Amino acid sequence: MLFLFLISLVPLAVAKNELYMGYKVYNVKLTSQLQHENLHLLKEDIIDYWIKPNFKYGVTGLAMVPPSHFRWFEERLDELKVDKTIAIDDVYEYLSAKESKVIKEAPSNAFNNEDPNETYVSDDQGDYNRTGEKNFTDEDENGGNETEETNVTDEDEDGGDETEETNVTDEDEDGRDETEEIDVTEESEEDDITFSFDDYYRYNTILDYIYKIRDAYVDSQTTSVGVVEFGSTDLNRPLVYLKLTRTGGEENKHIIVIEGGINPREWITIPSALKIVEEVLESNQARYLDNFDWIVVPVVNPDGYEYTHTDLRLWEKNLSTKSNLGFICPGVNINRNFNIDWSRADSSSSACSHLYAGTEANSEIETQLIQSIIDTYRDRISMYVSLQNGGGYISYPWQYEFAASGTFRQNHLLAMEMVAAMQDEYHLDTASVAYGDRASGTSSDYARTNDVLYAFNIDIIRRGTDGVIVPENEIVDIVEDVWRAVSVAADNLIN
Repeated sequence: MLFLFLISLVPLAVAKNELYMGYKVYNVKLTSQLQHENLHLLKEDIIDYWIKPNFKYGVTGLAMVPPSHFRWFEERLDELKVDKTIAIDDVYEYLSAKESKVIKEAPSNAFNNEDPNETYVSDDQGDYNRTGEKNFTDEDENGGNETEETNVTDEDEDGGDETEETNVTDEDEDGRDETEEIDVTEESEEDDITFSFDDYYRYNTILDYIYKIRDAYVDSQTTSVGVVEFGSTDLNRPLVYLKLTRTGGEENKHIIVIEGGINPREWITIPSALKIVEEVLESNQARYLDNFDWIVVPVVNPDGYEYTHTDLRLWEKNLSTKSNLGFICPGVNINRNFNIDWSRADSSSSACSHLYAGTEANSEIETQLIQSIIDTYRDRISMYVSLQNGGGYISYPWQYEFAASGTFRQNHLLAMEMVAAMQDEYHLDTASVAYGDRASGTSSDYARTNDVLYAFNIDIIRRGTDGVIVPENEIVDIVEDVWRAVSVAADNLIN
């Protein structure tokens, strides 16, 4: 615990990623089922598995180990008769080389040049401005500060009259005339939206893109793009998701939910989610909106995502301070915080661990966002997809135990179609078998336990030497491959 205490203080005083100085990454290649069954001997709160080893699928694991645990880890490798080989000698040097390229920023706009110490509040149009004060809205039944959609003109499915369209014609707070900047017509609405999939973007740029999509469809007679604002994170960043619907079409259609960025270091999941938004809105693919409403959460964990840009590239939690260690060891692993077998497998009760499950189940605003979506639309959600970067799997519940849910046959058959459509070779299995390990409190298990029939993890195929830091030049191919899987699943559900 002393070591964990110390490493939590280090980022306050050192440069970016210096915490990882001297850390090694070990290859963990299992050669027998017995070794796999004893994998727990190689697990500790301080050992960070970038990729879990899997004997069944021949996947070599990658374990990041701090200098304090080299001897312990190597002794355990000897005990299991696993070869000691090093994948990365010094993680800090490795990251320094990886991040020598400057992160691309979009042209100047209301959401660029983020200062991580600044906070954000919503104005009447649903846009966000820098401020030193936190804006509180009425709390919903789950404790989230949920507001209503900012681009819905008809009554919603529950009969409520939601907020009116935010078609701003006057100059906004930045002096821009929004009606002149975005020429919204039926013929050119897609052409007005530009977002490059050849690099990774900061959260404010992503927000700007999301609101630009909304604004481009504000006068559409066929398509509604709502931006739902679910309050603020612990560092007062807006927590939002997109809802895509066909205007004037069938009400109460089935819904497909897409979630990205739940693990903040897995950057590739965010452009993958945004690519799905882009494809669903394409005019030549009208069937996807004719048959489904789509809810897309591009960045579940904005605070953690920004922290991976500014401080620790391999951070896995949010930045909340609810635990008894508060500001000393901040953060909860959101994909261990859901109320399904909470805080048991592959989780930690130590606030200083990257696997910390929180003070209680569903304690975090990010978890409550997903919980709210599932609770609100549980009777309509046909498919839930969690985008991750765990090494080339499409998997389905359960992950919290070595067993499949009662709907495994339907999930497996649909996932077979998804795998067949992808260019890369993905493994398909129940989640606990695919990862070779159980994990409690995950979002896809939570969706399934709340009666969502199809619940999948799409874990991006491994790239380069590790699979965590996905090169920019791989983004386009990956996001297109993810869309193939999602679109084939949607087509099968339509048919």
